[in-house]
Amino acid sequence: MDAHLFAAVGLLAVGMIVWQAWRERAVERRRIPADWLASIERMSREQSQGHHRQVRENIRQACMRLERYPKKSTQAPHVRVRLAALLQRDPIYPGVVRAIRAACASGAEISETTLCVSSDYLLEDIRQCMALAEYFGQIERHARGGDLMVAASFHPTV
Repeated sequence: MDAHLFAAVGLLAVGMIVWQAWRERAVERRRIPADWLASIERMSREQSQGHHRQVRENIRQACMRLERYPKKSTQAPHVRVRLAALLQRDPIYPGVVRAIRAACASGAEISETTLCVSSDYLLEDIRQCMALAEYFGQIERHARGGDLMVAASFHPTV
Protein backbone atom coordinates (compact mmCIF):
# COMPACT_ATOMS: atom_id res chain seq x y z
CA MET A 1 0.00 0.00 0.00
CA ASP A 2 2.79 2.42 0.91
CA ALA A 3 4.55 1.64 -2.36
CA HIS A 4 1.43 2.55 -4.37
CA LEU A 5 0.97 5.78 -2.45
CA PHE A 6 4.64 6.65 -2.90
CA ALA A 7 4.39 5.94 -6.67
CA ALA A 8 1.24 8.07 -6.98
CA VAL A 9 2.89 11.01 -5.20
CA GLY A 10 5.95 10.59 -7.43
CA LEU A 11 3.80 10.59 -10.58
CA LEU A 12 1.94 13.66 -9.33
CA ALA A 13 5.26 15.46 -8.73
CA VAL A 14 6.56 14.52 -12.20
CA GLY A 15 3.26 15.67 -13.73
CA MET A 16 3.51 19.04 -11.99
CA ILE A 17 7.11 19.49 -13.16
CA VAL A 18 6.13 18.67 -16.76
CA TRP A 19 3.14 21.03 -16.60
CA GLN A 20 5.30 23.88 -15.22
CA ALA A 21 7.96 23.32 -17.92
CA TRP A 22 5.29 23.33 -20.63
CA ARG A 23 3.80 26.56 -19.26
CA GLU A 24 7.20 28.29 -19.13
CA ARG A 25 7.92 27.16 -22.68
CA ALA A 26 4.60 28.55 -23.90
CA VAL A 27 5.34 31.91 -22.23
CA GLU A 28 8.85 31.93 -23.70
CA ARG A 29 7.44 31.23 -27.16
CA ARG A 30 5.31 34.40 -26.98
CA ARG A 31 8.18 36.58 -25.75
CA ILE A 32 9.98 38.75 -28.28
CA PRO A 33 13.69 37.80 -28.55
CA ALA A 34 16.20 40.16 -26.97
CA ASP A 35 17.78 41.20 -30.29
CA TRP A 36 14.39 42.18 -31.73
CA LEU A 37 13.46 44.02 -28.55
CA ALA A 38 16.75 45.95 -28.58
CA SER A 39 16.23 46.83 -32.24
CA ILE A 40 12.68 48.08 -31.62
CA GLU A 41 13.80 50.14 -28.62
CA ARG A 42 16.62 51.67 -30.68
CA MET A 43 14.14 52.58 -33.42
CA SER A 44 11.84 54.14 -30.83
CA ARG A 45 14.69 56.28 -29.48
CA GLU A 46 15.64 57.38 -33.00
CA GLN A 47 12.03 58.24 -33.72
CA SER A 48 11.78 60.36 -30.57
CA GLN A 49 14.88 62.23 -31.77
CA GLY A 50 13.14 63.03 -35.07
CA HIS A 51 14.95 60.60 -37.41
CA HIS A 52 11.70 59.39 -38.99
CA ARG A 53 13.07 58.54 -42.43
CA GLN A 54 15.81 56.36 -40.93
CA VAL A 55 13.30 54.63 -38.66
CA ARG A 56 11.01 53.88 -41.60
CA GLU A 57 13.97 52.37 -43.46
CA ASN A 58 14.88 50.27 -40.42
CA ILE A 59 11.28 49.08 -40.11
CA ARG A 60 11.26 48.16 -43.81
CA GLN A 61 14.45 46.13 -43.36
CA ALA A 62 12.99 44.42 -40.29
CA CYS A 63 9.88 43.53 -42.29
CA MET A 64 12.03 42.05 -45.04
CA ARG A 65 13.96 40.04 -42.43
CA LEU A 66 10.68 38.70 -41.02
CA GLU A 67 9.54 37.67 -44.50
CA ARG A 68 12.87 35.98 -45.23
CA TYR A 69 12.74 33.70 -42.19
CA PRO A 70 9.06 32.95 -41.54
CA LYS A 71 9.65 29.44 -40.18
CA LYS A 72 12.29 30.48 -37.63
CA SER A 73 10.37 33.43 -36.25
CA THR A 74 7.45 32.32 -34.11
CA GLN A 75 7.32 35.82 -32.67
CA ALA A 76 6.67 37.46 -36.05
CA PRO A 77 3.11 38.55 -35.21
CA HIS A 78 4.28 40.18 -31.97
CA VAL A 79 7.15 41.95 -33.72
CA ARG A 80 4.82 43.13 -36.50
CA VAL A 81 2.47 44.69 -33.95
CA ARG A 82 5.37 46.52 -32.31
CA LEU A 83 6.58 47.78 -35.70
CA ALA A 84 3.07 48.93 -36.62
CA ALA A 85 2.89 50.84 -33.32
CA LEU A 86 6.10 52.63 -34.25
CA LEU A 87 4.62 53.56 -37.62
CA GLN A 88 1.52 55.02 -35.98
CA ARG A 89 3.77 57.53 -34.17
CA ASP A 90 5.39 58.54 -37.47
CA PRO A 91 4.19 61.97 -38.70
CA ILE A 92 4.05 60.97 -42.37
CA TYR A 93 3.00 57.31 -42.58
CA PRO A 94 -0.62 57.65 -41.32
CA GLY A 95 -1.16 60.67 -43.57
CA VAL A 96 0.11 58.87 -46.67
CA VAL A 97 -2.04 55.80 -46.02
CA ARG A 98 -5.06 58.03 -45.38
CA ALA A 99 -4.41 59.96 -48.61
CA ILE A 100 -4.12 56.72 -50.60
CA ARG A 101 -7.36 55.39 -49.15
CA ALA A 102 -9.19 58.67 -49.75
CA ALA A 103 -7.99 58.83 -53.35
CA CYS A 104 -8.86 55.18 -53.96
CA ALA A 105 -12.32 55.61 -52.44
CA SER A 106 -13.23 57.98 -55.27
CA GLY A 107 -11.31 56.11 -57.98
CA ALA A 108 -9.77 52.72 -58.55
CA GLU A 109 -6.11 53.60 -58.03
CA ILE A 110 -3.70 56.51 -57.80
CA SER A 111 -0.15 57.00 -59.02
CA GLU A 112 2.68 57.83 -56.63
CA THR A 113 3.42 60.96 -58.69
CA THR A 114 -0.14 62.22 -58.22
CA LEU A 115 0.10 61.46 -54.54
CA CYS A 116 3.38 63.41 -54.31
CA VAL A 117 1.95 66.43 -56.14
CA SER A 118 -1.26 66.49 -54.09
CA SER A 119 0.54 66.35 -50.72
CA ASP A 120 3.45 68.10 -49.06
CA TYR A 121 5.51 64.92 -48.73
CA LEU A 122 8.69 64.06 -50.59
CA LEU A 123 8.62 61.24 -53.13
CA GLU A 124 11.18 59.30 -51.07
CA ASP A 125 8.93 59.46 -48.00
CA ILE A 126 5.91 58.38 -50.02
CA ARG A 127 7.79 55.42 -51.49
CA GLN A 128 8.97 54.31 -48.06
CA CYS A 129 5.46 54.57 -46.67
CA MET A 130 4.01 52.69 -49.63
CA ALA A 131 6.53 49.85 -49.22
CA LEU A 132 5.61 49.55 -45.56
CA ALA A 133 1.87 49.80 -46.21
CA GLU A 134 2.20 47.05 -48.80
CA TYR A 135 3.97 44.82 -46.28
CA PHE A 136 1.19 45.38 -43.74
CA GLY A 137 -1.45 44.67 -46.39
CA GLN A 138 -2.91 48.17 -46.52
CA ILE A 139 -2.20 48.82 -50.20
CA GLU A 140 -1.37 46.97 -53.40
CA ARG A 141 1.24 48.35 -55.82
CA HIS A 142 1.81 47.59 -59.48
CA ALA A 143 3.59 49.32 -62.36
CA ARG A 144 1.67 50.72 -65.29
CA GLY A 145 3.38 52.57 -68.11
CA GLY A 146 6.45 53.70 -66.17
CA ASP A 147 4.50 54.98 -63.19
CA LEU A 148 3.78 53.09 -60.00
CA MET A 149 0.05 52.76 -59.37
CA VAL A 150 -1.36 52.18 -55.90
CA ALA A 151 -4.69 50.66 -54.92
CA ALA A 152 -5.91 50.62 -51.34
CA SER A 153 -6.72 47.39 -49.59
CA PHE A 154 -9.40 48.03 -47.01
CA HIS A 155 -8.69 44.79 -45.16
CA PRO A 156 -5.25 45.25 -43.51
CA THR A 157 -3.44 42.29 -42.03
CA VAL A 158 -2.34 44.11 -38.87
